[in-house]
Amino acid sequence: MPSEPQYQPTRKYPRFNAQHRALVLLLDEKDMLPYHIIQIGQGGLSFRYLGEKLKPSIISKVSLYHEDQLIVDSIPVKLVSDFRLRDNLVPVRCGSVRFEALDYEQKLKLDDFIQNYTIQ
Repeated sequence: MPSEPQYQPTRKYPRFNAQHRALVLLLDEKDMLPYHIIQIGQGGLSFRYLGEKLKPSIISKVSLYHEDQLIVDSIPVKLVSDFRLRDNLVPVRCGSVRFEALDYEQKLKLDDFIQNYTIQ
């Protein structure tokens, strides 16, 4: 008897909706403006921003903030996707990054950020 195909999630780690004022700063960007985090998990995060599409080459590290408090600094990342959100009159975009190799302290601080600044 053939079995039905099993659904395979595309993410290794679950993502959680971020609280208001959970921010990400792209360290390589010249303007250095923080963006609002949409979702975050152990494997990466998504964020929304206004303006032109970001170039993958300008995103290599990010820092995570809650309001003006730095929580995790200099996380190495790789841009996974970047697209314009529909249903908006202004050009709001959504970027997603995957976390690369984190050191032990960054992993602990990321766990703390997810625990304290997401809606679970």
